[in-house]
Amino acid sequence: MHDIRNLTISSTNPCLLVYLIDQSSSMSDKFGNASHSKATEVANAINDIIYDIGLRCISANGEIKNRFEIVIIGYGKKPNSVASGWEGQLAGNWVVSIKNIFDFPLGQENDKPIWIMPYANSNTPMTKAFENAKRLCNEWINWGNHKNCHPPIIINITDGEATDGGANYHDLKQEVQQIKQLRTDYGPINILNIHLSSRSGEKLLFPSNVNSGDEFEKLLFDMSTQLNENMIRIGCDKGYSINQNSKGYVFNGNATDLINFLNIGTPQ
Repeated sequence: MHDIRNLTISSTNPCLLVYLIDQSSSMSDKFGNASHSKATEVANAINDIIYDIGLRCISANGEIKNRFEIVIIGYGKKPNSVASGWEGQLAGNWVVSIKNIFDFPLGQENDKPIWIMPYANSNTPMTKAFENAKRLCNEWINWGNHKNCHPPIIINITDGEATDGGANYHDLKQEVQQIKQLRTDYGPINILNIHLSSRSGEKLLFPSNVNSGDEFEKLLFDMSTQLNENMIRIGCDKGYSINQNSKGYVFNGNATDLINFLNIGTPQ
């Protein structure tokens, strides 16, 4: 296995980012003390991080280099439904290069392009979302030279329990375990989870263990992988207390934590 600290992400060796977005009806609940919903907060955060990624891919001559490819998987917009979250001219696509993303925004808000709209409609088919992520990551890794690229990063953002997880969440655990077996020459896939729970409690940021007794909190924590060295570096630079055992899991973080989490999950 190659040392990820020596990897340079480039147009030749891009990185795949996969965002799984819970679009179930409970995402219409308020985000913390904010006046808007969880769905709106998540859409705003995803739009901001896509914009930030694009800016980081601009070359000296002003051209956007295809250093990242991005998948948006929405789950719960329709009952038991998983679909690409891209809309407009990108609708129907799964893996989209950052250059194509910037070519086709949905519109603008606050003088910045946007691509993702908020939805909060149905149930929570999270297992089906991870199944799609597994298929897309496997195909991407085995295409072209992608085995020599940064491992794909899956970031799941949810506020509820999977409605298709099976008995004791067996089906969901099985999908995630199969994803964890996928790897490039630089290591295994990274899985991060943002848990926007309606349960009250202190926020939990990048823990090395959880002990609240909440079954689903424990499940999402177990599903998450340990932060790699680059993520640890970025997290420490942002002031978080992170160590080698910290996992990519956040429970009830605020808006700043949400944005920082997405930044930490994106190679710099």
